[in-house]
Amino acid sequence: MIFKAYSNLNKHTKVAICVAPILLILGFAASDLWLENKAMEDKYYNMQPVDGLCDIAAKQCVLSTGEFQISLYQENGLTTANSTFPLDTMTLFLVNENGEPTVYPMGMKDSPYYWYQKTPLEDALQSPGASQTVRFVAKVKGGNYIAEVISTTAN
Repeated sequence: MIFKAYSNLNKHTKVAICVAPILLILGFAASDLWLENKAMEDKYYNMQPVDGLCDIAAKQCVLSTGEFQISLYQENGLTTANSTFPLDTMTLFLVNENGEPTVYPMGMKDSPYYWYQKTPLEDALQSPGASQTVRFVAKVKGGNYIAEVISTTAN
């Protein structure tokens, strides 16, 4: 019965019935490749202090964007970053009065959640009221999380 109905169709309809499944599969594969390519593109997210202030010396500097948070603090002469998701890389920049940054690539401490680097930040924030502009870029699976904060030591 199906073959009888098929034989009554013109040649263009027969070709369309044969080609349609192939086009469907190729379209599905092409859309999958396109979505995979889009997922690999770099994305940038700006992080802001949770409570509007940042005091790295007092361990009160938590930056956030959505559910992702990074805490910056000074401990035993090391500037340390603790994140809620495992990081791929973390780079810290200390900006001087002229706006020129000094780069400090951070190393993984015990796990991809903790990163550290020896910096002069402890000396810069030692006295009450002292401030230092700090920037960082944290990379997580194609996402670049960036921030610029001024850490001010409480009086």
